[in-house]
Amino acid sequence: MSTAIPEIPEAPQSRRRLVPRRRRAYITLGVSATLFLLIVAVAVFAPAIAPHNPDRLFPNGLTPSGNPLGSTAEFPLGTDQFGRDELSRLLWGGRPALLISTLASVFSSVVGITLGTAAGYFGGWIDTVISRFVNILMSFPLTLFAVAIVLIVSPSVTNLIVIIAAIYWTYTARLVRAEVLTLREQEFISAAQAIGCSPWRLMVRHLMPNVLDTVIVRSVLTMAQVFLLESGLSYLGVGVQPPTPDWGLMIAQSQNYYGVDPGLIIYPGLAIVITVMTVTQLGESYRALKRRA
Repeated sequence: MSTAIPEIPEAPQSRRRLVPRRRRAYITLGVSATLFLLIVAVAVFAPAIAPHNPDRLFPNGLTPSGNPLGSTAEFPLGTDQFGRDELSRLLWGGRPALLISTLASVFSSVVGITLGTAAGYFGGWIDTVISRFVNILMSFPLTLFAVAIVLIVSPSVTNLIVIIAAIYWTYTARLVRAEVLTLREQEFISAAQAIGCSPWRLMVRHLMPNVLDTVIVRSVLTMAQVFLLESGLSYLGVGVQPPTPDWGLMIAQSQNYYGVDPGLIIYPGLAIVITVMTVTQLGESYRALKRRA
């Protein structure tokens, strides 16, 4: 007498599709993270790997007519209009933007998660004041607003970090507030209140950890936006000031020599595009994995 072997039910179609998607998301996240770490490593170790001082003027770095010199053995990417090594300036050029975008993103996230959590948890007049202030700041065009403030306080790396952080915290605060409004109705919040948990402890120990994933994604995407904004401000002349190497500033200073040596604009432009796309993809990949977790 034979015993029938029960058939193993097939995995649902949606689950079978989920595995390849998660694998692709992990691969994309790994590639993006590796490329981003490589960009950071180049910026950090630029003093050691750059062939020349980025501010040094080479008398032999210009043609007899005074134009930038093309690619040579001494200058693989040529020189700029002042006879400075383009490769060295390109390696150094990411340092100001990465520093400003990283610190501005961190500071804006700290302010955003603090005020957003307070607005969502307490509600009432606190929520009204913070929300109205957020709406007012977000109503201004970001670039024009940043340019106006920088022109008032004078451009410097410190001022740029403070100004940009003061603009971008609003996006984090709005997202955190929306999540906290939902979380505060959950049972674990009611249980914490029932045992006498103080509002400060409740926000720090229970609410903020639950919105951390949202803040991480927002911080990474903010970093990409700030990087692009900083490059634009430097291009307009209100960001990093010469002679400091900066990709946006390099494009602005070399645009009149595009016909002589297009690489003077193409190289820093590609560096900006690659960095912004890498950071953006890093944030999007992390968000995709958290959604499918």
